Amino acid sequence: MPSFQARDGVRLHYEVEGAGPPLVLHLGAGCDADLWRAAGYVEPLSRTFTCVLFDHRGHGLSDHPTSVEANHLDRYADDVIALVEHLGHSRVTYFGWSNGVQVGLKAASQHPDAFDALVLSGAIPPRRTREEVAAGIPGRIAALRDKGWWEVIGDMIPAEKLPVPQWFIDRVLATDIEPFIAWSMARPDWNWSPWDAMPNIRAPSLLLAGEMEDPDDLVGEAARLMPNAKRVRVPDREHINAFLYSEFVVPRVLEFLRRAVRAQAG
Repeated sequence: MPSFQARDGVRLHYEVEGAGPPLVLHLGAGCDADLWRAAGYVEPLSRTFTCVLFDHRGHGLSDHPTSVEANHLDRYADDVIALVEHLGHSRVTYFGWSNGVQVGLKAASQHPDAFDALVLSGAIPPRRTREEVAAGIPGRIAALRDKGWWEVIGDMIPAEKLPVPQWFIDRVLATDIEPFIAWSMARPDWNWSPWDAMPNIRAPSLLLAGEMEDPDDLVGEAARLMPNAKRVRVPDREHINAFLYSEFVVPRVLEFLRRAVRAQAG
């Protein structure tokens, strides 16, 4: 299975499917890269793009480091750039869901020349100070150790208007939670806010979020801060089912990317 070594020695797995410009697919916590297939994204996207299905660290067939340092946002963003370099591309399009949104924003803010376009799917947390974030971490860690992944998805599932498929729940529950606990512990030390980065991200960007997961339309606010961004709301969906609604999302992603390519060519 194809893999490469990150700059800190962690082995990272990926798969490639399709032909065309490279499209890196990056999921969030608890999700292995094959979820892109299960959710119906790879078959239509791979007709136009070379889809790079990335098992980010701690997930799928990649290594599962559990230290706080190894699960800092900076490591995840570095991994994306290392993947691009490993594949021999100078630029890629990036599609991230859930925690993959912040990873993409971080990578694009540090390496703007590496991205032709960004597709970011999921709600964006409101701006919080380091002290506010740090105050909530002990309780969060205790709950994660007590409830496991149910601490993450236990409120999401009842909030969904439509049922969440059992196969999705099973995939999340089968994932090692220790890297996510370490990710959560590292959160106060990011020394970075996506809200500060947004005005400087000039790559064409499509921001998607379910109407129910983003009732205050913070994603719309984010799109207004970014110089070249568009916001799409996914109707009647919370976080999980907004992503699983690929028959709605994929056509809009493809149309956005066609326009972005035409604009760059012009």
